[in-house]
Amino acid sequence: MPDTAVTSKTIFFAASTTKAFTAAALALLVADNEKYPQVQWTTPVCQLIRDDFVLQDEWATNHLTLEDLLCHRTGMPSHDRALGFFTRNAFSKDKPRPATKEEVRLLRHLPASKEPRTTFQYNNMMYDVAQHLIETLTGQWLRAFLRERIWLPLSMTGTYFGPEDASHGEEDLASGYYYDENTEQYVKVANLNEAAPSGAGAIISNAEDYTKWIRAVITRSNVLPQSAWNEVLKPRMLMAETAPFTGPYAYCLGWRNGVYHGHRFYQHSGGLDAYSTWVVVLPDLEFGVVAFANTAGSGAYVVRSLAWHLVEEKLAIPVSERFGWNEQGRQAIKEGIEWAAKARENFYPGVSAPGQPCTLPLEKYAGKYFHPGYKELEIYVDKGSNGKAEEAVLRADRTQATWAEHMKFEHVSGDYFVIKSDWFGDFAAFYPECYPAEFRVGADNKVKELGIRWEAGMGDNKIWLKKIE
Repeated sequence: MPDTAVTSKTIFFAASTTKAFTAAALALLVADNEKYPQVQWTTPVCQLIRDDFVLQDEWATNHLTLEDLLCHRTGMPSHDRALGFFTRNAFSKDKPRPATKEEVRLLRHLPASKEPRTTFQYNNMMYDVAQHLIETLTGQWLRAFLRERIWLPLSMTGTYFGPEDASHGEEDLASGYYYDENTEQYVKVANLNEAAPSGAGAIISNAEDYTKWIRAVITRSNVLPQSAWNEVLKPRMLMAETAPFTGPYAYCLGWRNGVYHGHRFYQHSGGLDAYSTWVVVLPDLEFGVVAFANTAGSGAYVVRSLAWHLVEEKLAIPVSERFGWNEQGRQAIKEGIEWAAKARENFYPGVSAPGQPCTLPLEKYAGKYFHPGYKELEIYVDKGSNGKAEEAVLRADRTQATWAEHMKFEHVSGDYFVIKSDWFGDFAAFYPECYPAEFRVGADNKVKELGIRWEAGMGDNKIWLKKIE
């Protein structure tokens, strides 16, 4: 409820900070050479789940290792918009869920954008692969494994794996909100459309429990063998250096590692619709911070600013020398708004408005389209409240996706469009996600395909959906 006070026990979606737990769980299997001698960080994934882990590139299928998965160097872009199209399975305390396996099997239909091991590309799906690996090898749902091996030994009794699991607990789950500038009020955001609780971001927890986890990382608690701590906290894949950090900035296994004002830190953020989490650990100072927020867009910047403010307080950094986290956040939002407003010019430079008319009447583009990885997309004609043909636009609603999208096709020229995609969470609270799109018309004057560049990292390459109805 909006008037329910937040306490240290209030639970929030912890989102991608889940990755540190999934990496720790896999590290436990790697360390157990008696029971799982075949599981090593250098083991090719296909040797463990050969039928399920198949990529479009044969070399990548045969050579990518457990380490490659967890430090985001597989060559695969995120493909986040392909997630979430499988039936929700009934709640179970210990059994693996078939939907996780089906998510992993999507990978064979999704293109890579880089050569393996050359570029850092954040990919949630690879942590679903890690989840499937753990569940296949242990016969336990990842939730049960984490609870038995990590959460209960650390007395993390207010930590859950997905909203259905959390509904069985006693703690209040904070509702997520976005700010409506038209009404100048906060509006509640519906809970994430979660088809399969994911090793990439399913954990729901609170400040008390995450404090116990931070303490375990600092002390290298015996919840993991020391060899496992060494492995998960080892920097493995260089990332682009980002102000104000100095020295190398790298991804470990479920953690980012860098140097701030001469002090080594481990950090990870989490964002899921209207929820944001930020965890920072400075082990040499025996200091850590966790911050949770439940507002879309702005929450991500608030938890980041708060976490680093507390770190700067700990380091006694003079105010005049502190980094402008709030200013950086405001500037990023401003640039995002400006970029979305000029998406047409950004994607199609030199194409003057209004451009050439569509090849076919607008209703001929409506219908169902399908891609084996991104699944079905149904496009319809919206004539607006006035019902005027000249005001009609194409739209599509992907409500089954993990990140549900409401897509509006803005015509550019001929059969080229800009899609502006709204949802009431994350940064779409401030500006829409934008994609260039193109329809292909056959010699029979019928639409054959729709191409959408869902992934900016794919350059000019698009995901092509075939028209099926």
